[in-house]
Amino acid sequence: MNYVRGFAPWICYGALSAFDWRLGMCTAAVVAVLLLLGARRRGDADLLSAVTCGFFVVMAAVAVGDPTSGLHRWTGALVNAALAVTALTSLAVGKPFTLAIARSQVPQEYWNSPRFVHVNTVLTRVWAAAFVGAAVACAVIVGYADSNTAALVTAQVLGFVVPLVFSTRYVTHARAAAAAHGAQLAP
Repeated sequence: MNYVRGFAPWICYGALSAFDWRLGMCTAAVVAVLLLLGARRRGDADLLSAVTCGFFVVMAAVAVGDPTSGLHRWTGALVNAALAVTALTSLAVGKPFTLAIARSQVPQEYWNSPRFVHVNTVLTRVWAAAFVGAAVACAVIVGYADSNTAALVTAQVLGFVVPLVFSTRYVTHARAAAAAHGAQLAP
């Protein structure tokens, strides 16, 4: 469930922007700010929270300041591109963004184990690939079939649901494999 909480602003954007992009951006910005403030209070603010907050605050300002901005057409691609850059940056610096989510679910003794880090590296790679794929798909759809809302929604949903389902199954598999080898794994 922490995956969903971490992506709550993105989900709010996706659900509400179908009605009005300003509503989606502003709601997502408020949710992102509240989540980041809560994370800072707990001492567990992470890269995803910070990027999410920055992205939606800037985009909400654009949406309110210029509701007819050409960025509106490209928000699906921009949303996924921002998430892709976040995931890829976290991999490049050796701190997969899923670690922050996983650490909230497991005892601290597992946080630095090679198995735990490996599982989260795999998960972050899958999320990064999904975000890149969704960003490209959204850009292509907007570029060639701007009025195809169903295709944009499908690309957005698949860009989130596929890695979410994979994450759930992969963690279950990794735990079972670790248990079969007499080790404990709590990703």
